[in-house]
Amino acid sequence: MGAAATAGTLSEGAGTQKTPPPGLSENGVKRVLGENPPGVDELEKMKCAILSVISCGVFSEHQITGHLVMASADGRHSVSTLADLKLKQLMGGEDWNKPALISQLFSLFLGTGAAKVQNVKPENKVVPASVQQRLKIFPCLMKSREAASQFPGCIQVVFDSLFTTNSNARLKMMAVQFVHHLCLSSSDSVFTASSSLLWSAMLRLIGEAKEDPKLRGLAYVALGKIGKRKPSLVTKDLSIVQNLFDSLSEENAEIRSAVQETLALLAGSLVDLDQVKMKQIEALIMQNVEKVEPQARLMAVRYASLVFPMDHFPSRYVLLLACGDSKEEIYTEASKALKSLLLKGNNQGSLQDNGDPKRAKLLPIMPSFVEMIAYIHDKATERIKGPQRFVVANNTLAFNPAAYVEILLYLRMCMAHSAGVIPAIDSIVEMQEQAPAIAPYVRRLLAETGPEGRNPVSIYLDITRQLLNALHGPPAMYCLLEMVAMATEKLTPEFVKQSSWIKGFMFSSQEEMRKYAAELFALVTVYCNTPKHIAEVIQELTTSLRNQVLEVQHGSLICLGYLIGKVLSTHRKATEISGNEEITGKISVAIPQIAEFLDSPHLVLSIGACFALGEIGRSGGLILPDGSEDGAGSGGSTVLSKLDLVKKFIGKLQSTKDNIKLREKAAICLGYLCVGEPEFVHRRLVIDGLLNSAAAKQFELHCTIGDALVCAALGSKSPSGRDLWTCPEDGYQSPYPGASDDVATVLNLLLENYLKSQNPHIRQAASIWLTSIVKKCGDCLVVQTQIMNIQSALVSLLGENDELTQDIVSKGLGIVYEKCNAEQKQELVGELVETLTTGKRKKLEVTGDTKVFQEGSLGKTPDGQSMSTYKELCSIANDLNQPDLIYKFMHLANHNATWNAKKGAAFGFSTIASQAGEQLAPHLDKIIPKLYRYQFDPNPRIQSAMTSIWNALVTDSQKMVSKYIKEILDDLVKNLVSNQWRIRESSCLAINDLLRGRSLDDIVSDLPALWQTCFRVRDDIKESVRNAADVALKTLSRVSVKLCDVTSGKSGEQATGVLLSCLLQHGLTSQVQEVRAISLATVTKICSGAGVLVKPHIPLLAVALLESVTTLESQVFNYLSHFTASDSSGSETQEKLDNVRISAYKTSPMIQVVTGCVQYIDGPVLDELAPRLIELLRGGLGFGTKVCCANFVVSIVKQCPQDIVPFTGKFLAVMVNGLGDRNVTVRKSYATAIGHLVKVSRDSSIEKLTEKLRNWYLEKDDDTVRESCGLTILAMNRHSHDILKSYATAILPLVFLGMHDKTETEPGVTKAVDSCWEEVWLEVAPGTETAVRLYLTEIVDLARLALASQSWRMKAQAALTMRTVADKLGTSLGPPHLGVLISALLEGLVGRTWDGKDSLLKALATVCIACKELLSCSNDAQPSMSEIIAVCIKECRKENIKYKMEAIRCTSSIIEAHCIDRFKEMSEILYSMLKPKEKDDDESSGAVSQNLRLEVEECVFDCIVKCWPINEETQSNEQIQLSLVLTRPLGNSTWKVELCAIRALVKFIGRLHAFRDLSTVNSNFAFITTFLEDLIPRLCTSLGNPKYSALRSEALAAIEIIINRLKDCNRLDVIGAATLSQLQTSLGNMKENDTQAELQGRAQMILAVVGQKL
Repeated sequence: MGAAATAGTLSEGAGTQKTPPPGLSENGVKRVLGENPPGVDELEKMKCAILSVISCGVFSEHQITGHLVMASADGRHSVSTLADLKLKQLMGGEDWNKPALISQLFSLFLGTGAAKVQNVKPENKVVPASVQQRLKIFPCLMKSREAASQFPGCIQVVFDSLFTTNSNARLKMMAVQFVHHLCLSSSDSVFTASSSLLWSAMLRLIGEAKEDPKLRGLAYVALGKIGKRKPSLVTKDLSIVQNLFDSLSEENAEIRSAVQETLALLAGSLVDLDQVKMKQIEALIMQNVEKVEPQARLMAVRYASLVFPMDHFPSRYVLLLACGDSKEEIYTEASKALKSLLLKGNNQGSLQDNGDPKRAKLLPIMPSFVEMIAYIHDKATERIKGPQRFVVANNTLAFNPAAYVEILLYLRMCMAHSAGVIPAIDSIVEMQEQAPAIAPYVRRLLAETGPEGRNPVSIYLDITRQLLNALHGPPAMYCLLEMVAMATEKLTPEFVKQSSWIKGFMFSSQEEMRKYAAELFALVTVYCNTPKHIAEVIQELTTSLRNQVLEVQHGSLICLGYLIGKVLSTHRKATEISGNEEITGKISVAIPQIAEFLDSPHLVLSIGACFALGEIGRSGGLILPDGSEDGAGSGGSTVLSKLDLVKKFIGKLQSTKDNIKLREKAAICLGYLCVGEPEFVHRRLVIDGLLNSAAAKQFELHCTIGDALVCAALGSKSPSGRDLWTCPEDGYQSPYPGASDDVATVLNLLLENYLKSQNPHIRQAASIWLTSIVKKCGDCLVVQTQIMNIQSALVSLLGENDELTQDIVSKGLGIVYEKCNAEQKQELVGELVETLTTGKRKKLEVTGDTKVFQEGSLGKTPDGQSMSTYKELCSIANDLNQPDLIYKFMHLANHNATWNAKKGAAFGFSTIASQAGEQLAPHLDKIIPKLYRYQFDPNPRIQSAMTSIWNALVTDSQKMVSKYIKEILDDLVKNLVSNQWRIRESSCLAINDLLRGRSLDDIVSDLPALWQTCFRVRDDIKESVRNAADVALKTLSRVSVKLCDVTSGKSGEQATGVLLSCLLQHGLTSQVQEVRAISLATVTKICSGAGVLVKPHIPLLAVALLESVTTLESQVFNYLSHFTASDSSGSETQEKLDNVRISAYKTSPMIQVVTGCVQYIDGPVLDELAPRLIELLRGGLGFGTKVCCANFVVSIVKQCPQDIVPFTGKFLAVMVNGLGDRNVTVRKSYATAIGHLVKVSRDSSIEKLTEKLRNWYLEKDDDTVRESCGLTILAMNRHSHDILKSYATAILPLVFLGMHDKTETEPGVTKAVDSCWEEVWLEVAPGTETAVRLYLTEIVDLARLALASQSWRMKAQAALTMRTVADKLGTSLGPPHLGVLISALLEGLVGRTWDGKDSLLKALATVCIACKELLSCSNDAQPSMSEIIAVCIKECRKENIKYKMEAIRCTSSIIEAHCIDRFKEMSEILYSMLKPKEKDDDESSGAVSQNLRLEVEECVFDCIVKCWPINEETQSNEQIQLSLVLTRPLGNSTWKVELCAIRALVKFIGRLHAFRDLSTVNSNFAFITTFLEDLIPRLCTSLGNPKYSALRSEALAAIEIIINRLKDCNRLDVIGAATLSQLQTSLGNMKENDTQAELQGRAQMILAVVGQKL
């Protein structure tokens, strides 16, 4: 904790404050700061440094999280910023559910004072975190589920943040958010213990936080979440609910939404209350449902729907009231709640009819009709007397009109429910279809209740009438009509007096209103009036047809149809009303007038006329003459006949100009005409007319024609002739049981002609009609006889291109299946299965007009015509002179037909599957795999069709797939390589779905084949297939990783084996980049999760991954590496690039996997791994593989040093061979590996290694090899230092020799290979001089071998080595090593001149000078000085001028050191060098030659005086010539040459015997006089050189030595007066004018001596 505080919580001036900073105790502060607290700036730097150290990876994440969190709240910006950065990096990978981490955060947050820890001394109490620190801690706590389960800390942080002074508004917001987190994440035990505390805290906060609406809103929501999870807190005191509802009215708009959310959360807690509390909630919602605030009304609706059961009257009443709300959200919610349990699609029929127990389960829960209507009536009675009533026009309503409509419809739903019918909610048509099932219940209600009691039907009728008076709506009129029609005998009498009221609605502006009112008026008229009155009404309505008002005409038409139909249905046979000529006459007059409206320009009137005539024809025979083609039936008059009507209706039906609705009405009217009479004379004409309309393309029209065909075929046996309100269809009994029908005729026409038509539209129409025939006439003997033919015909249509046809056929097949016996069902299922799985269909005769493609799918011909029929395709093929093109067209057509057949089979299958479970069972192993794949077909239509089959066939998809997973996978793998792209794509998508969320243990052995096949498809030619394969591979990768998890046991071990082998052999070696990528990612994840399971596969895995390092790397890097190597910057740039590549390798998934495998390597694994790895090293593919292999070997050596011992020899051999690689980084990696291997190698292997390195270094004149030798020895020193020291005798001499490789590759650029040699030497050698003395014999022997090398460079290196030996040992270098060294050097000097040979001369000179005393003594074991000088002088005569100069320098140095007189030989050589050469014609080399000439002169002047002997005789003979040579350049050459000459003169004069004493001066007076007379003027000239001070200084030194020698001999007079005067003048000028004080002083001193002489 103290460290944490130090890192993040020490504030400025912490060292001087009395109160410890947050997060620390008093003792903690003292321990951290010590006696001398740092300053503010210093403390800031310390904090940043601490953050950097703890974040460097040494500590685990959970150890430093607390420090970083506290530091992120530091007052210093640099500290908080750095901590925030580190914390963000930590967030993603930290496990926030570690108990230790959360405990630490709670401790920092609360300190020890709040925790009430016992026995804690005051100085050890930790101060709680500050507000800023708490703001940083809270986000971390809210990431953790563990934080929500640590009690009581989770409660303490909430209360401490909400109700103490150490807080602010933002912290309180976070505290409430943490309460939300507790509600979501805390364990049940913790939440049970803390919920009451949190509940009281939120209530307190809501009461106190009046100033902060956001905080209060958040607290409200927290209250709701607490109550939702702990319902007892709400149910024990419902006042909180009351208060929340009140808050919806009292709080501002910003808080209301939060209160609303709270109430919504608490609603679930109020279910299953006792009766008393339920009454309280009931009163509460009653109170709020009509409040002004919409939020209150909405929550009342939600409570009504969520809290109470569906059969609870008051809550339904509240919902009904809300249906009239002005807010859309409220009335929509209320309406949805009322109808939520009604099942769409199951709203027809009744339970009493079939008694199906399965159906009983589908019946929703609703209130009883009797009880619900009574409750509504009571409430309406109360409201109509109070202020809540509504006044609409002159009518007073108890409810809002919109709510009134919903109440009426809901009561009708309750009535249907009480009758045992699932209420219809979609349309009035569906409601009417349920009327026959409801009618018995209504009649029972009327029978059970007396006329004076509260009859629910009467109340229902009163409500309906009230609503109709106030609001003329079709729903209310329908409800009234329905009730009267279901109990005509009992209810029509009370409406007789209200006929005028009903008639008023019959002429309404709403068409539906007119229709319902007309039927109600007809019912009341027929059942409650005399024939005379009926005739009068018919007359009145007929007269109204002439009214000019459209609504009156239409209402009259509809009413006449219903009225005449009711009259005719009451008296089925026309003879029954023949006695009442008045009615008959009125009907005979009315029907023609109705027929006149068929040609009305108003569509509504034409449709109305069709409807009226159809209703008359359905109810009874038309009172019209039959008519005939020759007009005999009507006596040749113009009287309307039945034939005329039939022809008119057929004309309307087949007319393409008429409106589709009119054509539909005409079609159904034609069918109805055949129903009312037992033997309609024109029935065959009607059937032909209906069938001849097949060419039309309207689906709805054909459906209507199908119904009309059924009516026409059945005739008077058709159920359409029944009372639609009271008689169910299946209970209808024809009044003419002996009448004939034409079902066989229609069936034969459809099967033989229309279904085999070449026109697809006719086939589609025929399929619709055939389906209608089978559905309505399926029990007929004719249909049963033809059932298999019908089945075959429908199956043949499954391959149609049109999806609508397929859908129709599928429904037809389902109906056929219901009508079949067991054997027929089995045959139908088998045929469908074959079509579904193979796509085969029955052969179709192809004619010239056969459509092969749909229109437009192949484009158009040049003249603009479509290409679709077989004849057109043949014509196009001939025009293009490519007869084979027709075969391609037909192949395409067959392909489309195959898929259309499958899709059609899917439609049929979906209809049958749910019914044919037993018959399908033998075929499931074939169906399920195909069906599963088809669900993912790229064609949405096929996909939808197959999905519908699947849903119908399979109840438990998960269970079915698991059962047949093997078969499904086999089918998918097979079809992955299909020649059809859509099959390949669907297979990929199916694989993606198949592998997710299932147990795959049974198919582990099949996964490698699946991987390989998916790899192939990933390189598919079609992009959509490739994308699908990519999705499949990603899923396959995820499940493979999961299968190979170490926790999977035996199955995981098996999966790891088969999958790794497949991925490594087929994935990583693939040429497809995406395949390699997914394979590598999968292998990486498998190895991460498989743990020890990868151990048996490490040999294959490691080698494959190491090899993939190169294959997966972009070749651009190799190009860049070679390019930089050839660049001017050379290997340095290449090495930098390669180092970057190596860093990338280390973080690559391949190397991470290989590194992770190292921990599992042991002896048995290494027995198989080592040979593979050695082979890979021997034939490494590229840079990456070589480097990573070397690093891998190093890791193995560290992991299992003993197990690798048997293989070290082979590893060393292959590594040593790799030292010759062209890439320096590879060489370094191999050298490093060798350095580690040496540690565990046998002695013989190490000896071979050192011997090989020595031989390579001496024999191979290759910088790469020599550098590799140095790198290897350096690596041995770094990683196996003890081994290197053990073999120091063999290695250190080589190191010493290598240190002297100073070859210059370019001017000014020295090769730095010697750095590694020097590092080894400095670390291993006890000291250069000591080590040389210790290993002198070995060094000398090695140097001799190097001198004997054929490499001039090696010779030079050996010479440098010997020179260093001589320098370090000096006089201690004695026999026999001295003689050996000199002899070797002299031997090396023999022969031609070569680059670097001068090193031998330098070494010889160094040895001779350093060992001067030993060489002066004669010794047979070593060459004499005369021999040495002879060899050196011989080298001075070489032609190479530069070598010659070096030889002269070395020889002169030796002569000077040993005082040998060889001036004669040397002067000859030197004088000859001063002679001018013939002029070089090459102008380009002129500057070079001039510079060389000057260098030669400098060399001559420097060396000739070194050879100047002490011998007086030689001096006497050579002094004149030498003096002339030395004085000649003065004033005649460059300043550098002149400078050298003056220096030589100084040394010459110093050694000259002529100046030794007075006698020698006198004896050489002539020479001295001449010499000085020539020299001094030249020196005076140099003294006056203003540019070069060095020249003036040396000239002054020469004059100074001359004057001093002459002064010592007292013979200054040797200098002539003129010369001396000139000298005095020059000295005076120097004294006065020279810029350097030293020269001025020296000139003054000489001038003083000269002045004494004068």
